[in-house]
Amino acid sequence: MTSLRDFDPADFKRRYWQQQPGVFRQVLPHLVEPLSPDELAGLALEPGVDSRVIWCERGRWQLEHGPFDDYAKLGDSHWTLLVQAVNEHYPPARELLRHFEWLPDWRIDDLMMSFATPKGGVGPHVDQYDVFIIQGSGRRQWQIGEPGGLETITPHPELKQVKGFTPIIDVVLEPGDMIYIPAGFPHEGISIDPSINYSVGFRAPSQAEILSALADKALDEDLLSKRFRDTASSLSDQEQQQSWHLPASAVTAFKNMLTEAVADDELIHRLCATYLSQNPRPPLQFWPEETINETQLFELLEQHEHFLTAPGLRWLTTQEVKTNNEIALYVQGQRFIADAETELLLAAFKAEEALAGSFIKAHTKASALTLKLVLWLVNEGYLVPDDDLEDEEEA
Repeated sequence: MTSLRDFDPADFKRRYWQQQPGVFRQVLPHLVEPLSPDELAGLALEPGVDSRVIWCERGRWQLEHGPFDDYAKLGDSHWTLLVQAVNEHYPPARELLRHFEWLPDWRIDDLMMSFATPKGGVGPHVDQYDVFIIQGSGRRQWQIGEPGGLETITPHPELKQVKGFTPIIDVVLEPGDMIYIPAGFPHEGISIDPSINYSVGFRAPSQAEILSALADKALDEDLLSKRFRDTASSLSDQEQQQSWHLPASAVTAFKNMLTEAVADDELIHRLCATYLSQNPRPPLQFWPEETINETQLFELLEQHEHFLTAPGLRWLTTQEVKTNNEIALYVQGQRFIADAETELLLAAFKAEEALAGSFIKAHTKASALTLKLVLWLVNEGYLVPDDDLEDEEEA
């Protein structure tokens, strides 16, 4: 259930979702910001954090990747700091994502935070994902245009912009306001004051990305191994042309091969689950000193009071086409079978930052399927004791 004020998810999905942009005033009037600008700058110093600074100096766009330890050279205006996947590096920031639980969890890409000085921005551009932008402190002006018919320019090798769009929306966001921008709509945000924005991105995979994932899985598992064979028609057509000519009948044969490859419903079902359960930014793995067995797992769960899942770990469940009596669970692309105990544990992992070892142990003892999952998570370094939390509680 959303806690966005005066916001109707059903009406939004019917009128706006992936159809048109929209502005929603004061949906979070009492927003508690998880990080200050200084704390965000500190996070950008951490290893493994994807951050960048974009600025425009005398009409020339510049971009540098973090970590950054000094912003003095940038001055007091015209620059923006962007930090990706803040939800994966700073758990309290995950609370913002809870406002969007009325959309599929497996669609979420990440929560990006940006701090911009006056007149700071990244230029007019198009995103290939759906995004909600929540205004934190300060104010930022947003312009949004219609998709299509845009000229793409590259003012910096790592910065793709567009030009020539006419705004259909031109607004200033105040703290607590939100704007929604579907994939493909050109937009530009320019900070009026020093300001913070929270961007909740939702994945919108392209055909090419899905086909690439299918090819990767097929190569890894030796699937789709049928090879091209000449047909009587293609050979006959070739006799009428030069040896270097590719006849239409051969192209049709290749097309038929591809059509056959994607006609297997169970394979496509598993492909989608494998692809969507993987974080494109591989989560950190805290490898144990050695592989443990079931007995050692229970001992570990007794030795530590609390456990954390690795930042960025992703999972989803699905009822597969030919296994209607089984709920399949995919964790970072790895397939398991889940039962009610497993799903209860997953719900707890999502709801809480840390789980008690005794709680995990109880669910693990109650289900062999859950035991298999938890043992794998520990041995892969995805479930680790939270000794820091224990130290804080003792203090």
